[in-house]
Amino acid sequence: MIRNLVIIITFLLIWSPQVVADDAADVRATIERHYAAIHAQNNEAVISHHLGDFTMFFSDGGVRWESDYAEVSERMGATVEFPVLNVRMSNFNAQIYGNVAVATFYLVGTYTRGGKARDLTNRVSAVWVKSGGEWKEAHHHESPLSTRRHER
Repeated sequence: MIRNLVIIITFLLIWSPQVVADDAADVRATIERHYAAIHAQNNEAVISHHLGDFTMFFSDGGVRWESDYAEVSERMGATVEFPVLNVRMSNFNAQIYGNVAVATFYLVGTYTRGGKARDLTNRVSAVWVKSGGEWKEAHHHESPLSTRRHER
């Protein structure tokens, strides 16, 4: 019994950090593919990276994004126009908790809406869940980086 316990503890000490590191690298690679799909305006691929009950808060401070936006828009005859993004991630970090990852990073680049391009630097917090061996985004929250210094 003690021998089995020693084997299990040794396995956990040796392999657990590597599994977490591999998962963090997988999450980052998945998020990079996600933004490549956004850059290509491949909405089908973008949606495939989301869980069915995905939620999002955009950086403009508006209301929570609704996952049934396409159906509602179609029923109402509305056209949805997403901004065109040209962004890259920086300062990426992923904390892994079993099959859940909390990713934080900055998005730096530009977005274009209505033909007008604007610079952006947004802070991102996102929750990704490993489902069926793939990382899927459950929630995404963005907010603009403040240029003001906050005193503590």
